[in-house]
Amino acid sequence: MRLLKKLELHHIVLLGMFFLNAGRVTLDADTWWHLSAGRWMVEHRQLLSTDVFSFTRAGQPWQVPGWPVQIGMYLIYDRFGPAGLNIVTALLMTIALWLLYRSLSGSELLKASALILAGSVTVIHALARPALLTILFTAFFLNSLEAYRQDKRPHRLWLLPVAMIGWANSHGLFWLGMGLVGIYLIGSIRIENNKPVFDRRLAGLLPLLVGAACLNPYGPAMLGYIIRASSSQRQAVEFITEWQSPNFHLGQTLPFLLLLLLTLLTLGISVKRISRTDGLLLLTFTSLALMSGRNIALFGLAAPLILTRHAAELSWFIPSPRRPVSVRAQILAAMCIGLLCLFGLYRVAVMLPAEASFSALEKEALIPSRQAIAWIRENQPAGRMLNSYNWGGCLQWALPEYPVFVDGRTDLYGDEIVMQWYSVTVLTEGWQDVLDNWDIHWLILEKDWPVAQAFPLAGWQVRYQDAAAVILEKP
Repeated sequence: MRLLKKLELHHIVLLGMFFLNAGRVTLDADTWWHLSAGRWMVEHRQLLSTDVFSFTRAGQPWQVPGWPVQIGMYLIYDRFGPAGLNIVTALLMTIALWLLYRSLSGSELLKASALILAGSVTVIHALARPALLTILFTAFFLNSLEAYRQDKRPHRLWLLPVAMIGWANSHGLFWLGMGLVGIYLIGSIRIENNKPVFDRRLAGLLPLLVGAACLNPYGPAMLGYIIRASSSQRQAVEFITEWQSPNFHLGQTLPFLLLLLLTLLTLGISVKRISRTDGLLLLTFTSLALMSGRNIALFGLAAPLILTRHAAELSWFIPSPRRPVSVRAQILAAMCIGLLCLFGLYRVAVMLPAEASFSALEKEALIPSRQAIAWIRENQPAGRMLNSYNWGGCLQWALPEYPVFVDGRTDLYGDEIVMQWYSVTVLTEGWQDVLDNWDIHWLILEKDWPVAQAFPLAGWQVRYQDAAAVILEKP
């Protein structure tokens, strides 16, 4: 019973969040090319600097942050399979949510409620790939900046340049960390004696962050990565789902919509005026989330800070004096925790076998069927292939002897290659020229795509098909 007295509501919530993440498939279409990159670097004991996985960009420079994450992902997968990636992803997400909880305002009930909603928003983007580290580092930066903002503890700030080294080597969105410091710096500006005064510690932190970001194998050139990647794929992002604006007709976006509306409603009825910092945070992260669905998870970290800060000022959220916990209540809490643990362990146990992860990925058409891959291994079709965009990463992982036409690395392929692939899959003018120019001999595509039905009419022979995939060969 002594343990139950020390167990706060947020501990139960965080435990539930861990099981919620661990009991689900965290691999997706992009996981596989990250695993391929990690495997290549481990086997060759050097960092990737050029493309070795495709024939459309073979030998082209490819310098992308994420190498330590890719190596770590491969080592985990090689030892523990998909279950290892699921559990590590769940652990990192739980740490991010714990950092968020430490920054929230108000009563335990208010913070725990906000944490549940934040977890529902971020969980759909908790995937086994380097972007997960941006969620973790964003939570760490927000936690450190909020701690400094509240009680001016400068020692927390000097951890940020160290974190920036890890962030810049993990994912290309490391610029967000500098942007967060910039937001808190602007929020610190005040007028004294008719002159603007700002926080000098935050101002001095920015050049340190820039310098820390340069401490990577590629040096200062990595600072321009996000600009180069964005400018090279302006057309391609229009039909890549995760880069598009969120679709509010999908159930998975409803937690995001609920969090956004609750935050705006709370601000509207709050007796407390929104600060410049909170206004900039809300504007920045709302804009990012509305522009691209992949940024919704970041909104789920920032919005609860503002929501709880203003909700805590409302009279119905002010907690009443704590009363002693009765024995009956402790027993009830123990039963609830036990049921939560049993349910969580059941979900984790269900997802531990590799078969469960592979079956789920096949069902969502995020990978080709294992039967199709087995057919390719057995029959070894000759020549170059044109593959489904979503399946490129899995094919280069499972069939490294076959260079792919395209995969999820849009920063490498850019509009030039991705739009050529797109012209074939929708049969726009010039699609046959694309196949001829690249000397394509066979294709592996989703069976339910209209293009898969059109190619047999053009004379291509169906060599294999199942419920999900079709393989066609040039006549």
